[in-house]
Amino acid sequence: MATSPSPPRMLHVDAIQTAPPGKVTAPGQTRWISTAAPLRPEVLQSRFQAVWYYTKAGEESPLAIAAWIKESLSAALPGHPVLSGRLRRDDGWEVKFNDSGVRLVQATAETTMSEFLASKDRNGKEAHLAYWEDVDVQSPNFSALFYIQVTQFQGDGYSIGISCSLLLADPLFLTRFLNSWAQTHTRMRLSKSPMFHLSYFQRPGRLRRLKSVELESSLVHSPSTTMLFKADRDAITRSYGQLAAACLREATRRLHVEAAPVFCLMISDHRSELRVEPCANPSLGSSDEALEVVWWDQLGVEELILVQGNKPVHVSCRIVSSGDGRLVVVMPDVEGDPKVLVSVTLPDN
Repeated sequence: MATSPSPPRMLHVDAIQTAPPGKVTAPGQTRWISTAAPLRPEVLQSRFQAVWYYTKAGEESPLAIAAWIKESLSAALPGHPVLSGRLRRDDGWEVKFNDSGVRLVQATAETTMSEFLASKDRNGKEAHLAYWEDVDVQSPNFSALFYIQVTQFQGDGYSIGISCSLLLADPLFLTRFLNSWAQTHTRMRLSKSPMFHLSYFQRPGRLRRLKSVELESSLVHSPSTTMLFKADRDAITRSYGQLAAACLREATRRLHVEAAPVFCLMISDHRSELRVEPCANPSLGSSDEALEVVWWDQLGVEELILVQGNKPVHVSCRIVSSGDGRLVVVMPDVEGDPKVLVSVTLPDN
């Protein structure tokens, strides 16, 4: 007799909460978004996505860790008010600093962590571990821009995934915040029975799930690859736009991707406004800048440690850009580093 196919493995979203800043945000703070053209939907949905995988260490449970995260985030967010903000559109676009907070998602996966890490097309499935809801173009002020998801695997581990709009923060700024927050988290005297533990809000014997999706399904409709470059600020001979074009040409050559006539440029300086503009992509010429290829681990992404002694066993990072466009993000270092970080995201052929 033919055997019936095994049921698909699912990922269940068990709860979505909000982690607000622990102090009231001072009114009147904004981050202006300078645009040379209307913000296209793919720019509104562009985001930095990262997933950290951890084995279980000691007696901590992923549900307790999610509850602790809510406490420590509330302590860390007042120092970075932009991360609690929301998009607002009036005559132009801006990020309004307020107390809307970060969305905290708790989920369970019907597979072990080791099986998931070894699965085929993991890059396409990883978006299940870093929750995201598209920004509402008509009412963007109601859309969260920063999500943190804690996923409990069966038996052998858990993951922490983040999705953060590039209009809110670039990967360099966000990575430094995450590491600063992790230090705050490990220093805090967190209770063994955290007050925001999910089990406190569920009836015994009744599992309430907000959403379930098949883990085997891919959420990546337009696969892409991101390369990172560094250039010496003092050695840059041209504008940031020309530097972006030089990095784009180098990434196009290395990844063997077909050149395109235009690309989207974001210049993300957290000391001033965010610039978003379409740029022509010169197909000829060479760069006068000395470009250094760098990797995500050089940004310190592997330093996110929330439980003492439990380092991540794997970290995955990418920039998600909808559609088939080319996206270049220039990130001048706000902490005085003479290097300028540039990310180039290209669609896979």
